[in-house]
Amino acid sequence: MSNLSSVKAAPLFFSGILSLILLSGCVTDRHMISPYEARARREAAMQEQAVRQPQRPVTPGPAVREPASIGTGQPEEPVADNDVLMPALTLINDRIFAYEQKLNQWKKLKDRAAVLNLDQEQVDRINTCRQELQDILLGYNTLHQRLLQKRSLSSAQLLAGTALLDLEKRDIAFLEGDCSELLAGGGETPQWIEGSRSSAVRKAADEIRDAADKADYEQVISLYEKMPLAPGEEAPYEATYRYGIALMKSHREADARKVFSDLLAAIRKKDQAQREFRLMQLLGDLNFGLEVYDAARDRYEEIMRIYKSLGEKNEWARQQLAALKVSDQQGEEVKAYAALLRSYLAYNPDRDGFRVVQQAEKFVETYPYSPVSSSADYIVEESRKRAEKWFSDLMARVDKLEKEKKFQEALLLIERIPRDILPLDKQEKLKTRTDELTTAESIAIETERLVREQTLQENWNSAMTHLEAREYDKAIEGFSKLLGTSYEERARARIDEAARLAAQEDRQRAAELFVRANRTHDRQSRIKLLLASRSLLQGILVKYPQSDLIGKVKRNLGRIEEELQAIDPALLSTPATVGGTMPATASEPAAPSGSPSGDSVAPEAGVTPQDGVR
Repeated sequence: MSNLSSVKAAPLFFSGILSLILLSGCVTDRHMISPYEARARREAAMQEQAVRQPQRPVTPGPAVREPASIGTGQPEEPVADNDVLMPALTLINDRIFAYEQKLNQWKKLKDRAAVLNLDQEQVDRINTCRQELQDILLGYNTLHQRLLQKRSLSSAQLLAGTALLDLEKRDIAFLEGDCSELLAGGGETPQWIEGSRSSAVRKAADEIRDAADKADYEQVISLYEKMPLAPGEEAPYEATYRYGIALMKSHREADARKVFSDLLAAIRKKDQAQREFRLMQLLGDLNFGLEVYDAARDRYEEIMRIYKSLGEKNEWARQQLAALKVSDQQGEEVKAYAALLRSYLAYNPDRDGFRVVQQAEKFVETYPYSPVSSSADYIVEESRKRAEKWFSDLMARVDKLEKEKKFQEALLLIERIPRDILPLDKQEKLKTRTDELTTAESIAIETERLVREQTLQENWNSAMTHLEAREYDKAIEGFSKLLGTSYEERARARIDEAARLAAQEDRQRAAELFVRANRTHDRQSRIKLLLASRSLLQGILVKYPQSDLIGKVKRNLGRIEEELQAIDPALLSTPATVGGTMPATASEPAAPSGSPSGDSVAPEAGVTPQDGVR
């Protein structure tokens, strides 16, 4: 008990000893406590302490109190001791050590991830895991420091129970999630990254296929060179093959040859003989076209040896070998054929048109007895077939654009075709087609102009009909549709006329109502008639502001409001009805002009029916 009293008297001494013990535990080899095991240990220790503590006798006599409790009159709380806090502190210290180790492992993961060609989603996911790790470590360190600073047993137990429980939940969630897999890979890429990257590779391969189908070779090259492949990982065969073709079509024959050579070596390792022949022939032709005759000869001889039982497949290689055998004696002929072969392999119709056909025809004409005459004839036939299909597709696109009335797009499509890639008959056909499109465009423009003019005339006639029928609002609406057209000047004049006539008519009606209001002796009827007259005048200000009667309307409106003010100022707050109709309370109809109630006797207000028509 004397030991316990000394601890109470010197809490700072206890904290210092406890810190030394904990710090020494950080640098010694020990069995790592997992959060699962630590939770069970801590709960058991706390239950045991709860049983033991009430039985601990209290030593009577004076005791050294904490400064905060002196003179307060409050009972002194027990000082936290190591029997209670040590399980929690041990757990915290071990988890700090564990997460410091994880931070060291993270550097290795960061170095490994730098070469994985991860997409942005994967990078964001890894960064989120790293932030979670750092947050948990910071939580343990903060709790450790706070526990060491506690002096009372109750506050230390409360802090260790609540804060530590939350940290344990986050700790376990981290260990059971994908983030823990990142650090536990032992140098291997986590499965979710592998799966995500495999999906990205498949997507890129599909995009390469689509671009190749459209003969967009620049896009094929760009997509392939950006594929998210890990070091040493091979792209799918079809994607690589299309990449090689795209390089060849872009006149990068040397790069294409390397791609096909690597691809041939790869499929031979995998025993995929069904793809071998095409690659061997391509490599032989590329070598021949690049004038690497020895390598070409070796490849053709290999084809002859492997496929000796297939005469049809051997025929091309046999003719190529025949030309190579006389390369020393007939150098110019062989060079001309090599150039033709290179052009044929790189043929891109949008760029080359009929050039390869013309080049092949010239070769056959110049060297009719060449050992590769059959091969040259084949190139002529195949090149012409491809060029004719390209030209036919081009004309079909032009026809489609013409049907859609997109004459400028069709003309631009024709204009972009270099004339030097076309024979004379095709050039003449394009010239004829250009003339036809120009004529069709002129006819379409004139037809559209006539239709538009007819529509404008119909709109004008309709608006005039409304004006003559004194349907002024409809007339204004009809003439307004003609603004911004060739009818604009005439339409504006008619709009002003309709507004003037409409304002004049409404002002006439307002004057008649005013006259009747001044002749009636019934107060309620007079109010209704004045309000109706006021509504009509206010409607003129809103609907026909361009009318030349606006000044007179405002003077009339002022006179009517003076009358209403004299009767009851509250009447001026009555909502006005815009539209020239009487309010619902004004049930008495307006007398027509010339009726007994609408004679020429002018009221004091100075507004008469005659004023409305002046």
